[in-house]
Amino acid sequence: MHFRILGPLEIENPDGLVDLGGHRQRAVLAYLLLQANQVVSTSQLLSALWADDDAPMTARKILQNAVWKLRGVLSRPSRAEQGPELLTRAPGYLLRVPQQRVDLLDYQQRVVTGRAALAAGEVERARRSLGEALALWRGPVLSDLVEEGICWPELTALQNRRLDVMEDHFEAALACGRHQSVLPDIESLVAAEPLRERASGQLMVALYRCGRQAEALAVFGRVRSALVDGLGLEPGRELHRLQQAILTQDPTLEAPRTAGTWERAHLAPANRGAQPPADSPAGPATAPTPALPALQAPELSASPEPVTIPPAPVAPAPRIPSPATHESRTASVVMLRFGLGGELGRVLAEDRDRVLDVLTQIAREKTELHGGRVTSVLGSTVLAVFADGADPADIAERAVRTAAAVRDSLSVPTGTLTPPQAAVRGLTVHAAVASGEARLPRRPCADSPSPWGGGRLVDTCRTMLDHVQAGEIHVCDETRRHGERAAAFRRACASALAPWELHALHDEAADQPWGRADAGVHVSELELMQHTLLHTRQRSAAHLITLIQGSGRARTRLLMEFQRRVEEGHRGHVRVLAGTVPPPRTGDPLAVPAEILAAYCGIEPDTSEAHATARLRATLDGLGPADGADLYAPLARLLSPCPTTVTAAGTGEVLRAWGKFLARAARKQPLVLIWDDLQHADDALLDVVERLTQTHAGVPLLNVVGADSGLPDRRPGWATAHPRTVTLSLSPEAGDALDRLLESLLPPLRESEVA
Repeated sequence: MHFRILGPLEIENPDGLVDLGGHRQRAVLAYLLLQANQVVSTSQLLSALWADDDAPMTARKILQNAVWKLRGVLSRPSRAEQGPELLTRAPGYLLRVPQQRVDLLDYQQRVVTGRAALAAGEVERARRSLGEALALWRGPVLSDLVEEGICWPELTALQNRRLDVMEDHFEAALACGRHQSVLPDIESLVAAEPLRERASGQLMVALYRCGRQAEALAVFGRVRSALVDGLGLEPGRELHRLQQAILTQDPTLEAPRTAGTWERAHLAPANRGAQPPADSPAGPATAPTPALPALQAPELSASPEPVTIPPAPVAPAPRIPSPATHESRTASVVMLRFGLGGELGRVLAEDRDRVLDVLTQIAREKTELHGGRVTSVLGSTVLAVFADGADPADIAERAVRTAAAVRDSLSVPTGTLTPPQAAVRGLTVHAAVASGEARLPRRPCADSPSPWGGGRLVDTCRTMLDHVQAGEIHVCDETRRHGERAAAFRRACASALAPWELHALHDEAADQPWGRADAGVHVSELELMQHTLLHTRQRSAAHLITLIQGSGRARTRLLMEFQRRVEEGHRGHVRVLAGTVPPPRTGDPLAVPAEILAAYCGIEPDTSEAHATARLRATLDGLGPADGADLYAPLARLLSPCPTTVTAAGTGEVLRAWGKFLARAARKQPLVLIWDDLQHADDALLDVVERLTQTHAGVPLLNVVGADSGLPDRRPGWATAHPRTVTLSLSPEAGDALDRLLESLLPPLRESEVA
């Protein structure tokens, strides 16, 4: 068996993923894995499962039952391997498991090995070992349990230590001369953790090595402002020394000439306020070296006694190219910024980096398709440069087309007078284009990115971008003048620096990747829905998908196609129930809940009331005795042929009973609910449907809702900021870029999950 907690909790054996049971059972196993091969007291486990004032009188009995069930789960490995053992050891329990079978223990050992190699100067081996350790992470530690309300200090400590390991890995990579490959990762970390001086210093070194001196110094300015304004502190001595070294282009900042070599004389770290000893390699005989802040990272170890290995500083960086290596050329600059709003909910809060990586890759592909180069990525902002060619009009046209291609691949056209709307609620695209003369490096090698990422055009783009609304593309006057043969522009009043806004491309259809003639169905949305269903089954967690489209015909076809695929692909393993909400005053507002209940119980429309109630009672008994008597009376009223049986006052009681029934049914067999025209539902039904995913979070229930724009108009906050919810605006056709974005909104499936 393999145990994985660096991400969602999983146990995998040769037959695939193991069913771990309910929330308490999984939480007990997770806490024991955090303390693997150590005795965990019963009081610790009880505190982890319940707050002091929430523990029931039977808490110890519940814990004993969970341990008993876990022993049954852990007794399934093949006889050929040494299996895990869950033993009773005073004052609690001991989970004995081989180190190589737990990703956390494997990770800790690789970190120890990598840091030891880093301290010994074996930077290439350190880079590989630390990189392999970080690759074991599949997301936030125990993310599925955190989503269900678990909040343990051990998880926060692990996440913080991971940041220390990331910085160690960056140092090793920089010492190997791999500043270009590691730069995007350092930028992402600094954007997420702006007060980490060590990572900021690493970013300064990496940017400087790429010839981006101004941006390296700007990083220091941002860190200093954040520390002074937020904490009243100045940056440490090491960061100040690094700033001075960059300003003076200190020769000691040269990168290692060959990977794997490491001159310790250039890499002597000094803790804040400390001086290197006189007999050290960086003693008085060696000139002071600008090193990164030596923030010591606590070591992760399976042993109770932590082993602290001091992190290594970064290798020096090369000098900025001399003026002779640059030339004045005509260029156009595109700056894109992706906004990730609260409507995307907890999905992006946990996986923001993965989604940004997909968006960045989309921007890179569109840029290269039009002959440009992405030269900088900082957080959600992407900078691309177009400078190849002698015709300024051609250069500007390609830049404008790139901005439009990125925006349109992630948007839904709304008409000629308004910008496109985001295909996924909460995602916005902002773009600005500036053209003119710029000092650029001479033609770079084809296998290395251009190191240029600053200058007047970039500053102009950055200022323009601050005034660009979602879906708009603003351009400077020179870009508009050169691009008139390919596009129509109109006045933009938001900024004097960006007086023009792209109105339309003259041959716009050719640039819209979603405009494929052979795309008959919404492939990406179908794949996302199927992907979510697999996660609903594997994680036993309820999910809600809302499809918004003004025209109901395409939406209805999509829902019908999804129902067909589920029924054929999950035959016998998933139950599908569907219904269409009638318009107001044309039918019973509880018609669809009654239709769904009747379909599950096998009650035909012409069935007598006596037979229907008998089928209902038999169905409830088949789901188990719990709450059956309490549910029978309100559900029987729901199935009554007389609509007046359910009064307005009793609607809430009936719908609550209906929701509990669905949760019990889903526990027995994974359930998919498909709604169409939900915008017609009354408020009581809308409340139940929206909250179903939250009130019954721990059951395999997928709720798929189709509606027109009337639903978000009535409920502007529909399903926003809730975990396991996604709202999609259907585009005319789904393209490759949108497909990848939708897939990125959920963690990738492994082959074992697909099987």
